[in-house]
Amino acid sequence: MAHPQSARVRYEFLVRGDLSERVLAAFPELSVSPTPHAYTTLYGPIDGDVQLRGMLARFDTMGLTVIEMRRLPD
Repeated sequence: MAHPQSARVRYEFLVRGDLSERVLAAFPELSVSPTPHAYTTLYGPIDGDVQLRGMLARFDTMGLTVIEMRRLPD
């Protein structure tokens, strides 16, 4: 079933590095899960394509490398 653009969908982002509290504070809408081997997993609901693009831009602005992004099951 396709989701409308405004539908809330959960995403997971695997980011390179152990993120500081200051960096994590820039993503208050996401939950954090430490991952072995110097990666951090951030996950949470995203409200549509516009918010997803904004999230990716925020990662880029902060100099973070997104290794993997995936949509989580409903």
